[in-house]
Amino acid sequence: MVKKLLLFIFLISISSAAFSQQQKGNIVEKDTTMVLKNIVASPNPFSVTTKIKFHTNAVHEIVFSVKDLIGNTVYSKKYTTKVGSNTISFYRDKLDSGIYIYSIKTSTEIISKRIVVK
Repeated sequence: MVKKLLLFIFLISISSAAFSQQQKGNIVEKDTTMVLKNIVASPNPFSVTTKIKFHTNAVHEIVFSVKDLIGNTVYSKKYTTKVGSNTISFYRDKLDSGIYIYSIKTSTEIISKRIVVK
């Protein structure tokens, strides 16, 4: 019975170690594949136009899209970013007032956030 209990504890510790973050001392290694940082829509909520600002670590092809809450794409456009600070201006055009989800998609990640049209 004790052997089974020890084997069970050993297997649990191995499986949890496989899924934990790798650490060197007290420093956690960071994933360097993250391309987009500090994504903010300002102003939000907006009535006519808003600017989506973000930072990138290299030049990337991105797709900026806006969807309504049931998943219909209401706007989509491709952009090429520059290193550092980037801004995308988004105009309301014929969108009704309400909540929308905007996404910025790179080859390695998709970041989605909420915007509100007054």
